[in-house]
Amino acid sequence: MAAHLDQNATTAAAPEVVAAMLPWLSAPSANPSAGHAAGQAAADAVRAARGEVARLCRARHTSEVVFTSGGTESILTAIHAACVAQPTRRKLVTSTVEHSATRRALEVREAAGTHDVVRIGVDAEGRLDRAALFAALDRETACVTLLAANNETGVVFDLVGVGEACARVGAAFHVDAVQVPGKLPLDVRALACDLASISGHKFHGPRGTGALFVRDGFRFTPSIVGGPQEGERRAGTENLPGIVGLGVAARLARQKAEDPATRAALAAQRDRLERALVALLPGAHVHGAGAPRVPNTTNVGFDFGAAADAPDAATLLALLFEAGVEASAGSACNARKVAPSPVLLALGRTPRQAASALRFSLSHGTTEAELDRAISATEAALSALRSSP
Repeated sequence: MAAHLDQNATTAAAPEVVAAMLPWLSAPSANPSAGHAAGQAAADAVRAARGEVARLCRARHTSEVVFTSGGTESILTAIHAACVAQPTRRKLVTSTVEHSATRRALEVREAAGTHDVVRIGVDAEGRLDRAALFAALDRETACVTLLAANNETGVVFDLVGVGEACARVGAAFHVDAVQVPGKLPLDVRALACDLASISGHKFHGPRGTGALFVRDGFRFTPSIVGGPQEGERRAGTENLPGIVGLGVAARLARQKAEDPATRAALAAQRDRLERALVALLPGAHVHGAGAPRVPNTTNVGFDFGAAADAPDAATLLALLFEAGVEASAGSACNARKVAPSPVLLALGRTPRQAASALRFSLSHGTTEAELDRAISATEAALSALRSSP
């Protein structure tokens, strides 16, 4: 079995999640909108799951949770709703290290000429330039959309005071919290955000499930219309088995994230792995190591040299895949070439450095044997690359 150290990309559904979903997969009349007994039982199951997701996010009311198909839909819906809520405002504020779902959504609006996008930079460790962010906020700002934790480096943004600053100028504040559940506590009230996005398959829930927190009182306009589901905020028959599974995953993720000992154990595994990897090659280093990070993620830069034919992360990844170790370059890649990560470029890395980094992301179920395998496989791969002509 492969050592799966690409948990930021996706996680396996927890056994408890699968067990909870199974009865609903074959239920013949389980439409939560139906008025008969089977439909009402399905509606009760949706309500229970909504409560678990609300507790995960520390929302005030369960009605602030809207179920979606995942993080991308939640993010696009949030940006759409924020822009509709302020139709005369053209400015959108974000960072230079956002996930591609946010990045592309804003680029589309920018290309269409409907909005101007202000991108706030980060320092060499990936920390947000808070002074530049606050300076960018004004009465022309429709929405500020920022991630809570970076999917490539694991760096956690300091978002204290951002929600309040947005409220003062009447701008919506959306938080991409996809990489937070199960790793750190998520508190939408402390963030003072209007909208927040999560994705089930990032915290051992089923693929194709997610949720959008919508603050009570926020002027929300749905992007999917046609039916009364989700309080008329997201039309379409509910993915009942997926929602039930998401609720169970939310409960498990909350329990893990709120336990300091569990978080510390995960961070200790990550630290052990990155110390061993950095020791394998002179000049290797951890991107974002000087900033607060989620406890499961390390992004290691390998110095392969500046020669045009020097290997890059894709070459190293291919050798790791052959050895049964699953990691990521944190950007689009194939066996021959890796595109420089926009996130690492934003940190000030050169294109060569940005194309020579690997992301290893763990889960609470990662074993010491998997770490050992990753370390030995990386050592063997680096040795092979150094000895190749």
